[in-house]
Amino acid sequence: MWEDFIKGVGPSRIFVFYQVPYRTGENGEIIEVSGGVKEFIVSDGEKTKLKGKGVYFVRTTDSDTPKDISKGTHDNDVIFGEISEHTVTSLNSVINMVYKPLVEGLAEEDWNKCAGEQKVEFSSVFDKFAIELREALKSHHNTIKLDSYNPEFKETARAVNSGGNIRVPPDMMNHFQKIFNEWSAKILDALEGADAEKQEEKDAGPQQELDYWKNRMRKLTGISEQLKSDNCRDVYNILTASSASNNNSMAKPDTKIYLATSKWRGIELRVTEALNEAKDNVKYLQTLEKFIEPLESGNPETIKEILPALMNSIKMIHTIARYYNTNERMTGLFVKITNQMITNCKYNILNFIRIRNGESGKKGAPQSDDVLWDDKLYPPDQLIPMLQSCIDLNAAYLKQYEFTKERLMNMPKGKQFEFSPNQIFGKFDLFCRRISKLIDLFATIQQFKTLENHNLEGIDPILRAFDKYKTFLQRQNHRLLDYTTNKFDRDFVEFNVDVSTVESTLHDYIDKNFENITNIEESLKLLRKFKSILHRENLKSGLNSKYTVLFQNYGLEIKDIEDQYVKMKNNPPMVRNLPTVSGSITWSRHLFHRISGPMEQFPQDLINKKETNLKRYVKMYNKIGYTLFSFEYLWR
Repeated sequence: MWEDFIKGVGPSRIFVFYQVPYRTGENGEIIEVSGGVKEFIVSDGEKTKLKGKGVYFVRTTDSDTPKDISKGTHDNDVIFGEISEHTVTSLNSVINMVYKPLVEGLAEEDWNKCAGEQKVEFSSVFDKFAIELREALKSHHNTIKLDSYNPEFKETARAVNSGGNIRVPPDMMNHFQKIFNEWSAKILDALEGADAEKQEEKDAGPQQELDYWKNRMRKLTGISEQLKSDNCRDVYNILTASSASNNNSMAKPDTKIYLATSKWRGIELRVTEALNEAKDNVKYLQTLEKFIEPLESGNPETIKEILPALMNSIKMIHTIARYYNTNERMTGLFVKITNQMITNCKYNILNFIRIRNGESGKKGAPQSDDVLWDDKLYPPDQLIPMLQSCIDLNAAYLKQYEFTKERLMNMPKGKQFEFSPNQIFGKFDLFCRRISKLIDLFATIQQFKTLENHNLEGIDPILRAFDKYKTFLQRQNHRLLDYTTNKFDRDFVEFNVDVSTVESTLHDYIDKNFENITNIEESLKLLRKFKSILHRENLKSGLNSKYTVLFQNYGLEIKDIEDQYVKMKNNPPMVRNLPTVSGSITWSRHLFHRISGPMEQFPQDLINKKETNLKRYVKMYNKIGYTLFSFEYLWR
């Protein structure tokens, strides 16, 4: 093996150990050769377990191109170093304490030409690996260890278990009973402790659910392997034989021993069942892993795209999973998915500008939702669509749930979605109600900010009044995205009452501007300006009524133009030095422009209304327009 490695045709890595040889027991445990002496072991690392320290050699040359590194200088072709049996611990320290802080602290220029999408993907995968490594190590350390029985009894135990008619000393029996009861207590504590760990935080997502079952599976696997070890089997077999034997060479039957071994069998069954449950749950929950990443690092729009596939996977789990398909667990899974969607929405609301600019990581990320008040960092015309996308996600989520539920109802023999919609969607609905209020708040702020930018005459007192109420609400230091507290809701109601007062004043200001209508086109221009600025319903309805007033004034102007035409058609007023034909056509076109200009600016829905007065004005417009066109045609 070593010679092949040197010549470049063997394995690309070699490990050299100096340790006592060992054998593997029936249940996979490591057993050192009794009385063995240390010896050098050369291995490729696949089958030999390191028990202490060793040295590794890794060839960096291309495996497809054999290269004899024994000839000449090849310092860069082989790397080497020391390795210990605690490699996972060392790797965890390097990844989480060295590389992770380094990656998180990288500035934009450090990423050089790396595309934003690739940067986000790398950071996401790296973080996931670092977390899984840390959790796996933590789970390994937390796995219970069943103490070995006293080595001085090992030979006697082996002899008894091999069928020898040997009397078990009382001190050995007492020791075995004691350690056996300690094992039972430890395992029961571990099982009950694993159930207690299920009391997760209120905003836990599906990743926490998967991590819980993975950790539980690791712990139970560790316990199960120890139960099968020679250490446990020796003690159990001797105690079982002692409790069942009537042979005088053995200790007398003991009721306590019988109860302890019966309890142990129950524990073994319980561990086996719990391990099967954990394995089965991990198997099915892992089908959701491909959806967890977009739920955590995507945005509301990308989450909407995965909803059909996500719901199909959940339906599959509910239909065929052996242990996880109870209503309680499935409802809990849905709730965790809802929690993750809300968490994702909050993150995207605070970071959508950074994400759009290709920034990622915690560096520079907002620490509080107070930043949403800053209209320079978060322009309302960009923030409001982001907020609306969260509401749209909730609607799409509910729609896809109902669609899947309906499909299952068409298969009466299959398992149905009999979950509580309030439990699943209640938190998201509550969050969306808060989002709707924030949309209203920032739309109102944007409305008055736009009014300020138009520099309208006499508008300053109104703007100062609004700014006073906005500043008061802002100084309450509400956590805008914390939908679980209702203090903001109470203050927002008061804010709306105050804004209604300001809007009444603004309404009076608008009425004043339309009291004396001298020019229809100028009035329409002003009205369009107000309509583009004002979006609150009570103001919009007032503006729509102004169109009706203007249209009535426009009708009077049409009547006036009709009277002018009838009076002057035989002798139209002429522009100086124009011939009769050109002067007559110019006069008729001027009259037509006076009626057509305003008509083109009125909203189409107003013109199409079926009210008698408005229809009369439209007919008058059509009549005089046709008359003026005919007049021009006669002069051509």
